[in-house]
Amino acid sequence: MGYVRAKAIIGDAQKSRLEEVDFLADSGAFFPTISPSLAEKLGIKPIAETELILADKRKAKAVLSNAYFKLLDREGIFQVAIMDVIEPLLGVTVLEGLGIKIDPCTGKLEYSRAYGLAILATIKP
Repeated sequence: MGYVRAKAIIGDAQKSRLEEVDFLADSGAFFPTISPSLAEKLGIKPIAETELILADKRKAKAVLSNAYFKLLDREGIFQVAIMDVIEPLLGVTVLEGLGIKIDPCTGKLEYSRAYGLAILATIKP
């Protein structure tokens, strides 16, 4: 399978600044990841710092924030890592959260379940 790229709309959590961006869909990445310059352009402000393990096992520092994502016809607010990257990455938190998966046969994104942000809590009846 080759690389899977997808267009998504990303913006600050208030949706006051939005932009369509080409992402590399990476099922091995937990967080979606954007560059500091894109975060600044969209008004996405750092909230916390963390250390991430990269694909080659190196450790790197990143800042975290919240960002709005719209992929296909589904949308939500997700944590995003901000660090120097060659291109924006779309991690599994957005894909799983929106019920979207990568089809390895076609190299395209498709729905994996009915729409509705997934939660890990039980709701009292």
